[in-house]
Amino acid sequence: MAITFFQKKEIDKTQDILTKYLDSDFRVFPMAENKTSKKEIEKFEEEIGILLTKEFKAHLLGRFPGIYVEVLEEKWPRPKEYDVGPFWTFLYGLHTFTGSSESDDWMRMNYNYYQMLETANQRAVPILKIIGDADVYCINENSNIVRFKHEENKFDAIDCDFWQLLDNEISELKKRKDRKINP
Repeated sequence: MAITFFQKKEIDKTQDILTKYLDSDFRVFPMAENKTSKKEIEKFEEEIGILLTKEFKAHLLGRFPGIYVEVLEEKWPRPKEYDVGPFWTFLYGLHTFTGSSESDDWMRMNYNYYQMLETANQRAVPILKIIGDADVYCINENSNIVRFKHEENKFDAIDCDFWQLLDNEISELKKRKDRKINP
């Protein structure tokens, strides 16, 4: 009798991470009206020749097909033109990119992949962006998570999986919010 090994299905941990850190000072919404399909993700991977990590795929196929998280504007007023302050005071939210073709360009990983390829001549799929920061987390050609440093046009290795990255960045957003509200 042959023994069959089943690949363990990756579970979407997005809601658990959000629940761990967020309170009523935050607003959360999905980056697409409809869920991303496994077929859409596979087609994109085949088209560009980069495999997304299993954790990021679970996120895209889970409750949120990409997610936008921000501190409420009443709690953290948005910067105005010519505002000056420490860099962290402009980082009031974050978002992951979606695989849904129905979303606006700025939300879609495929659109942003091609923008990065055209403008920076770099092949990597944007997966997470901190609002106010020009650097972006990506998945590179080796399916590793990296951070694109836009000023240097290079990648820095990130030693974590997508869940650790999301957990860390949501935690840091909460810390910035607490520091902004209670200086």
